[in-house]
Amino acid sequence: MQQADEGGPSGMRQLEEGERLELIDQLKAKWDDVNATYQRSSVLSLASLDTIGKVKRKEMYEAQLAQIERDIEKLSKKVVYVAIDE
Repeated sequence: MQQADEGGPSGMRQLEEGERLELIDQLKAKWDDVNATYQRSSVLSLASLDTIGKVKRKEMYEAQLAQIERDIEKLSKKVVYVAIDE
């Protein structure tokens, strides 16, 4: 494998600043969309969590939001490396 940038891991390239910021913006929009759907759903009140389906749906929304938050956190670092497309 080749090194794309000096000092970078083999088989990886540094994400360009514009690309990194665009991904962060897209993830924030996705978070807003998932959160809006979550807020509109009936799974927020404990009294409405009367079926397994509602509980699973609530857990799914919360897992999606947490994953998007982790992805934004990773991309918020100044230097981000991604695999080289071959």
